Amino acid sequence: MEKPKLEFLEVLKKGKNLLAFSSGADSTALYFLLKSYGVSFDIAIVDYGKRYQSILEIQRAKTLCFWDNKQCYVLKSPKIEKNFEHNARIIRYNFFQSLVLRHSYTNVILAHQLNDKFEWFLMQFCKGTNINAMLMQSCITQSIKGYTYNILRPMLGVYKKEILHYLKQQKIFYFEDFSNSDTHFKRNYFRYHFTHRILEEFKEGINFSFKLLEEFQSTLPLDDLGGYYCFDSTPKDFYAIDLAYKKLGYILSKKQKFEIQKYLNKQEYSLVFGNKIALEKGNNKIYIFPYISNISINKETKEIYRKMNLPKKFRQFYHYQQSLKTKPK
Repeated sequence: MEKPKLEFLEVLKKGKNLLAFSSGADSTALYFLLKSYGVSFDIAIVDYGKRYQSILEIQRAKTLCFWDNKQCYVLKSPKIEKNFEHNARIIRYNFFQSLVLRHSYTNVILAHQLNDKFEWFLMQFCKGTNINAMLMQSCITQSIKGYTYNILRPMLGVYKKEILHYLKQQKIFYFEDFSNSDTHFKRNYFRYHFTHRILEEFKEGINFSFKLLEEFQSTLPLDDLGGYYCFDSTPKDFYAIDLAYKKLGYILSKKQKFEIQKYLNKQEYSLVFGNKIALEKGNNKIYIFPYISNISINKETKEIYRKMNLPKKFRQFYHYQQSLKTKPK
């Protein structure tokens, strides 16, 4: 059996890469696959202190990096009292973003695979959402404080069984996360009751259906303009808005989606969700961008932006972006 194929190899070989690592099967397989394909990278791992084996997992990560001459960044997470999956994700991604800014990484690599993609699809489908939110993106462009980088999932087309076979064939050690069998977690519930069983029988059809859905999604008029999105308002506003938020790394809740739908027919509106991503409509255009406040703009420049018909919150973001372009290197 051939080793699993990865996407984005050309991008990864040219970039400065940070692998999100856990010492589990998927991230361990991706670690050795990236090595085998000649991709250079460092790793980042979070210790949530939930399992006795956490110390061993961290030590495994450090040992791999020692022998392969890589950087290993470790974060000891504060104790999470409730809503573990949600809060752990926030801690994890904030950690990755801090490393991206500090060390100028161009790509953050995640080890999600086909089973994860299908689980996500089922969870969102059952929750009640649109096609954009159902599809786990293989590539998302993020912008933080004016710095742009990619979140890449190069194993999204790889079946979990292929990963386990690769690890066994190469005699590569990895840790089992026994919390994955706890069906109190929604993701594990779907995994145990549906995902593995359906994929076992219909893997090829599911992969093909995902490709068709992604082709449909790609027909939406949405281009990354340097860490933000701007497009003419159309009857498809909601789908494009939802997709733009997702591309900027923010998943809208059902409550937030309902709120957006209340404003869609208005000539102008301005919303901010999570104090992170802003949404504004003005001059029949939709703007979606990282929320920035307290930027000082002189009176003359404000007048220029007003004549450009830029919405008020977007002016802050736009001014910040322009200041980065003119800042001496």
